[in-house]
Amino acid sequence: MKLWDRLLGRKAAQLTYDQVADLIDGVSGGTIAGVSVTEKTALQVATVLACVKVIADGCATPNIGVFRQKKDGTRERADNIPEYRLLSRRPNEWQTSFEWRRQMTLHAALTGSGLSIKVKGENGRIRELIPVMPGQWDVRRVSRYDVRYRIWDQFGTIGEFGPDAVFVINGVQWDWVCSMNAVNLARSAVGLAIATERSQSSMHANGMRPSGTYSVEGTLNPEQYERLADFLKRKSGPDKAGTPLVLDRGAKWLSTSITGVDAQHVETRRLQIEEMCRAYGVFPIMVGHADKSSTFASSEAFFAAHVKHTLAPWHKAWTQRIDEMLLDGAGPLFAEFDVRYLMAGSMRDRAQWARTMSEMGIYTRNEIRDEEGKDPLPGLDEPLTPMNMGRSPQGPQDEIQP
Repeated sequence: MKLWDRLLGRKAAQLTYDQVADLIDGVSGGTIAGVSVTEKTALQVATVLACVKVIADGCATPNIGVFRQKKDGTRERADNIPEYRLLSRRPNEWQTSFEWRRQMTLHAALTGSGLSIKVKGENGRIRELIPVMPGQWDVRRVSRYDVRYRIWDQFGTIGEFGPDAVFVINGVQWDWVCSMNAVNLARSAVGLAIATERSQSSMHANGMRPSGTYSVEGTLNPEQYERLADFLKRKSGPDKAGTPLVLDRGAKWLSTSITGVDAQHVETRRLQIEEMCRAYGVFPIMVGHADKSSTFASSEAFFAAHVKHTLAPWHKAWTQRIDEMLLDGAGPLFAEFDVRYLMAGSMRDRAQWARTMSEMGIYTRNEIRDEEGKDPLPGLDEPLTPMNMGRSPQGPQDEIQP
């Protein structure tokens, strides 16, 4: 029997990524640092919420367009097809495109996948996309290269659906069936963050007073002890912090606890923020965690890097899924996010870019207007020719004979 078989009592090929994560962490059941780590408890950590929100907003905020590739290599907008309305306007009766895309991306970033049911009309075209909550669906293989999605809700089983009957957006995948649950894989960092926040909350609940002892002269009988303990309990708490105590019998406070510097709560929280950002592939500055030395110029560079390295993979996942599962697959239709506003610099930089591109003849002036979201104007469709690059109006000159 192989080593994995002896350790696990089953074939290694049957391991799921969740079981591998359990082996790596040395735990099972999602309990880290004495706290239970689930998708819901993870969202109570501000950094996790901020990470998944910045990803979801980055996929929901840009306009999404549907285009048709023409035979000459150019493209034209395909705003007249029903799928365009689903993607850019109203995917179902109660959600806008922004709300649906944000919800689907939030589910995928948090749990690994987001799923919606396709509702088709009598003509066979997709009429609605109904999102399904995480924990109310699963996927299983029915053959080597085929799967079924089982979906239910609080009222019972809805049914089993084939791949063509659902729209799925995936995060990082373990295999072609299962996506990787970021909360499960990063639960060590998330669990420590939850435990740290609870510990600090407990310190505040005690008025930031670390544990210690009161020394009194003489011996206290049980009644005096209980009275003193009750008195100190009533005088503790965040609303009593800093209030002086008046005690009799020469009582003295003897601190036996560590100081705030020794506790290093702030440093621990900072490291956990960076660790969770690393797990989600989000730059810390995008969740409000910036270094003191950061400047506007460096922040602008981080924003550009955020679009390229964090959002671009999600945009690619979205557009390719839309092309294959909502549009015509290998046909001329394709979807595209408009991320120009995300990459736009300052007004001065944009003005300089527009002037350079038009004067060099690289862009027509109407193309520049389109980049700025403006309608075209007559007479601006021809590129300009720089004076030092045009042909002489007298034509080629004859060579001068000696």
